[in-house]
Amino acid sequence: MRMFLSGGMARGVGQHHGRTSIRARHSMCRTYRKRDDVVCFVSSSVESTSYTESSIPSSSGVGGSDLKPLPRNVESPADDPTLHNPLKRMERMGTGWMGVIFELEGVCVEYEKDDIVAEAWKRTAKEEGKEMPLKWQLDRANGMKGEQAVQEAFCWTRIPQEAKRISNTKESILADLLADAAPVAPQSALRLLKNLEGLETPRALVSSAPEKRVHKILELSGMEGLFDAVISGDDVYRGKPDPEGYLYAAQKLERPPFRCVVIGKNNQSIEAAHEVGMPCVAVAGSSPLYEVSAADLAVKSLDELSFVNLKKLFGTEVSNMTFEEEEEDTMYE
Repeated sequence: MRMFLSGGMARGVGQHHGRTSIRARHSMCRTYRKRDDVVCFVSSSVESTSYTESSIPSSSGVGGSDLKPLPRNVESPADDPTLHNPLKRMERMGTGWMGVIFELEGVCVEYEKDDIVAEAWKRTAKEEGKEMPLKWQLDRANGMKGEQAVQEAFCWTRIPQEAKRISNTKESILADLLADAAPVAPQSALRLLKNLEGLETPRALVSSAPEKRVHKILELSGMEGLFDAVISGDDVYRGKPDPEGYLYAAQKLERPPFRCVVIGKNNQSIEAAHEVGMPCVAVAGSSPLYEVSAADLAVKSLDELSFVNLKKLFGTEVSNMTFEEEEEDTMYE
């Protein structure tokens, strides 16, 4: 019998009178069967844990009902061996099985220009008698929820109720500034959305704006009904760079996070997407491409983006899976 201890969590391994004792710091141990050997993965325990030969399942599967067999028939991270339909499994393993998460501001609509949003914050500061926000603070507030920006970017208050009130004041001022400016949806965004809809690829929209304003923008821009899920600032506790909105969108699309592509516009989007293992496409717009070079794919506009480009972002899954399997096989030789 051979043992493998992962994560460096074991304190000691000893064998005495046919009894193998494993001391670990935490209390979760999973044992898998690989060929004729037994592999013990120790990742957690507070007290020392001991396992006898009788507690390890035999090749016939008798004993140790809580021990799980190592799934050797997994073809890729997206594969699900519990699906008994091979066509469904093949569909999941294809690079086209994914979800696409769009951001509203700067990607789907050209509505909230940075200077108008900055002007709204400046007028709010003047009305509330607060210190005028600096440019770096306004840049940091981009993508945050209103009350989050008040507390973390501008440091005007730490009281949640007061931050919410100031945020509502800013929303009222912003609505007045944009009263005569109808939101415009770029043709490139409409083209990509309809293309994904025709390919039956689920789509989600994520924004830090309040729900009322998000749905109004979609209605005025003609994009209502093009998304399978709409996540607003009212649906999450924190905005970017926290990935909470992206994770909730992936849950709504019924796709694992690593099979969802985020289409954003700045480094906050890239940071939030990579935080949860999502590839990110950055739409630089008028900004230079090197400013969003951390993205998996950087484009000037959505005209440069196609379904094939999105599929290529998952092309490394197979090679990574093959490398891990080869490394695992050499471990037991």
